[in-house]
Amino acid sequence: EYGHADHVRLMLDVIALAFQSDTTRISTFMFGNAVSEVSFRFLEGVSAGHHDVSHHQKDEDKLRQYEIISRWHVQQFGYLLSKLRSMKEGDSNVLANSMILFGSALSDGDAHDPHKLPILLGGRGGGRIASGQHLIYPVDSPLSNLSVSMLDAFGTPVPRFADSTGQLAGVLA
Repeated sequence: EYGHADHVRLMLDVIALAFQSDTTRISTFMFGNAVSEVSFRFLEGVSAGHHDVSHHQKDEDKLRQYEIISRWHVQQFGYLLSKLRSMKEGDSNVLANSMILFGSALSDGDAHDPHKLPILLGGRGGGRIASGQHLIYPVDSPLSNLSVSMLDAFGTPVPRFADSTGQLAGVLA
């Protein structure tokens, strides 16, 4: 039976192939909308949807399921990165020449907290991204500062974007 996991994997494969074939170098993919009731019962130990368990109210079982679902999402990101890394491109690979942003608009779905967002940036942007690091920024640093940095790495520098205050220190190589 075709389900959510199959859909996600096919979409990530399409994105990878589009990057490899240079059909496009810009793509967005949302696992599901913020109030999606997609069932994650395909994951061992999960009996509910992401939205339901994200409103955990500190319930231990919901928090456990929330962790399993979140881990699965990160594993899908890892799948895409691995696939792009395996695709040769000149003397390098597609991942090294890309920037793949993964994140969420909330750090805690229960509190609808948009602070301390867990954001991952994969790839080296053709050598423009300083990879292999864990950066922590002051509270309430605009996420759009990352967009400003990525636009610069992409070769389209802008002084500001949305509510940005400039580039994020340490992102660019």
